[in-house]
Amino acid sequence: MRMMLIAGALALLAACTPAQEADVMSEGCDARGVGVWTVGEENFSVEANTVGPDCARAVATLVIRNASGEPIWADARISSDIMTLAPAHDLAAMNAALGEWTTNSSMMQSTSALSEWPANATGPENGEFPFYLNEGYTRESYEAMRTANDPMLCYVQGMESLSCVIYGDGGIEQIGLQTFPG
Repeated sequence: MRMMLIAGALALLAACTPAQEADVMSEGCDARGVGVWTVGEENFSVEANTVGPDCARAVATLVIRNASGEPIWADARISSDIMTLAPAHDLAAMNAALGEWTTNSSMMQSTSALSEWPANATGPENGEFPFYLNEGYTRESYEAMRTANDPMLCYVQGMESLSCVIYGDGGIEQIGLQTFPG
């Protein structure tokens, strides 16, 4: 009798568990947004999507494709860690937020918009909106990049910062982060 009760309890538990997991996973947050980044005469595709059991626990990816459709840049982040995506709690809101995320709405559309790096400063200066360069840049290489006026795409990558990538002769590269007061 005891074995029948244990077997019955295990069968009941096995029957209930998948249904409960399916309920948790049923809504999902498979959302998508697409934008365009104009690079010279070409239009690059900026694609974003989220995947997760719900929008609060989704992972967001941003992919830049060149005019031939090849992926040339990708970034993945937890959507709740991104200022513009964190408030999107349902599929419709996330689709709208991803559409905005793929739009290059930063004031800095090219490297010429980057702030100056004064001669005796340790880096570029921009008041409340400092720009932190990735390692390897000198004042001379930074000023040459500003002069080159390469196309630049900056997107929100956290709660109080933008990630900036440029496209020039050497291809695409992230050059640094700009912080902003939250």
